[in-house]
Amino acid sequence: MGDEPADALAALWPRSLADLAVVGACAFFGFTVPIALFDSTVLFTYHPTCMSLGFGLLMTLGVGAGLKLRALGPGAERVRALWVHAATQTLALFLALGGFVAIYRNKAIHDKPHFTTTHGKLGLLTIVLTVLSPTIGAVAFKRLGLLDAVPEQARPLVKAVHRRLGLVTWCAGALATSLALPHPAVDQGSLTSAWQVSVFVMCAGVAFWHFTEPKGARGDGFARLDKDSQS
Repeated sequence: MGDEPADALAALWPRSLADLAVVGACAFFGFTVPIALFDSTVLFTYHPTCMSLGFGLLMTLGVGAGLKLRALGPGAERVRALWVHAATQTLALFLALGGFVAIYRNKAIHDKPHFTTTHGKLGLLTIVLTVLSPTIGAVAFKRLGLLDAVPEQARPLVKAVHRRLGLVTWCAGALATSLALPHPAVDQGSLTSAWQVSVFVMCAGVAFWHFTEPKGARGDGFARLDKDSQS
């Protein structure tokens, strides 16, 4: 992992083989799914297109950025990097909502029931979490001023909940994606196998980042609350 970079934005740049593997998997999945499936005249194809770009590409990179920024101290560069994280996740949110609207409308047009499959139910949960996580993140981002309305002793909890919820949201999205890939409407044979491998690489990479990226002196919000309660 190395020492903390002088410029916080450098923390977002791939610095290891694991980083490069995850970025490559994100790019491959995020761009080849739309190339293989998108048809502007077929409403259904907007769903995998938006989801692959939103979850597979942007949210994965945004989660990685969030994990890598944990070790950085306060300052202008950290704020700039957090803006990058916020922008990435906000764009991922809009793409996810677009994908949700597309599949909901498609099922309504074809008079098919909603949320009857495991993928559908997990997808609905993921969308709810995808809206909730950045909302809490906006509150946790001190620069926006919303955190001032939260009691000072509860602010570490808000930040910790955002971090944990963001990770849970990404995991739910990855699982929902894995369930969808073998579907006949999506399956592209050997290309689907490559997509499954890329999702596995993304999962392994996020797990690697979670357990190896330093948390920094400020530590985890839950740990800080526990420490404060014992003081």
